[in-house]
Amino acid sequence: MNESFPMTLTKIVICITFWVGYLTNSEADVHRVSSESELYKALVTANHNQVRDSIEVTAGVYELDKRLQFTEANTKLVSASGIANDVILRGKGMRPSATTEVLLDIAAKNISVSGITLEAASHHLIQVRAEADADNFTLTNCVLRDAYQQLFKVSATKESDSPHADFGHISHCLFEYSAGIGPQYYIGGIDAHRIRNWTIANNTFKAIASPAERVAQHAIHIWNNSSNNLVISNTIIDSDRGIGFGMGNSSNQNTGGKIINNLIVHTAKHHRFADVGIILESSPHTEITNNTILMNGRYPNAIEYRFTSTHDVVISGNQVNRRITSRDGGSARLVNNKKLK
Repeated sequence: MNESFPMTLTKIVICITFWVGYLTNSEADVHRVSSESELYKALVTANHNQVRDSIEVTAGVYELDKRLQFTEANTKLVSASGIANDVILRGKGMRPSATTEVLLDIAAKNISVSGITLEAASHHLIQVRAEADADNFTLTNCVLRDAYQQLFKVSATKESDSPHADFGHISHCLFEYSAGIGPQYYIGGIDAHRIRNWTIANNTFKAIASPAERVAQHAIHIWNNSSNNLVISNTIIDSDRGIGFGMGNSSNQNTGGKIINNLIVHTAKHHRFADVGIILESSPHTEITNNTILMNGRYPNAIEYRFTSTHDVVISGNQVNRRITSRDGGSARLVNNKKLK
């Protein structure tokens, strides 16, 4: 043997390191698509590859007749240009339907979507499945508009030991109803069950508002056994309800989390159901800090903390033109909030 043992071992370690880095960091497959059939085919391939895949969609309008279901980890869906307006994934229409229509169905870990517009579905534009343990979902630089129910949904089963969707990230996206009002009251922007350690940042929400019957769901609603999520630097315009953590007077709704530096403005006088800017319902150990809430409607409260199960809450540094108030026994420490005229 011409080489010493230490030199041979060093070369082996270098080779192993190289191949681990290659397999971890490289894109094993890039699929460039320009038609609906190519898009579905690329996803079928990605769902069976067991490697990292990137599906790049060229500019155009794609009429989807069935959902795009992600069942294998580590897949990216992106527009080839990186510009959301260049690629539109369109469903069958914003209308009631007996058949559940979802455009993107996320049932795997480490799925990311970027630079895409999604529109016109009977239920949700995107559904992330906590029940499938779909961790590390990322949505950036996208437009979600005109769904007959919530635009973005994280679903979960009712079992107490059901998995959570952990470490999601949604940023720099637009959520809107293009008519300036929703099609019915059971709509929302982001509606999330059983999520932990998500960041929802720098997004814009417009016209999440009910046309009739009752108030719409929130622009951002996190509840049903969720914890430690960050909602920061979002802008919410003319939506019935801004940000909600928890729902109702029951345990295991939401724990912890922060609502920081968001701007919530409501000036649309034709909206009949304008409601609260930020609300905690059964959400202990939560922080509400440095938000600005400006409301021109008749609803009297900008921030509410509700029910005795809401406690150990800090509400500080917010600027509002309506009241900050407790309801139904909720408790909080209020520090340096400012009432605007």
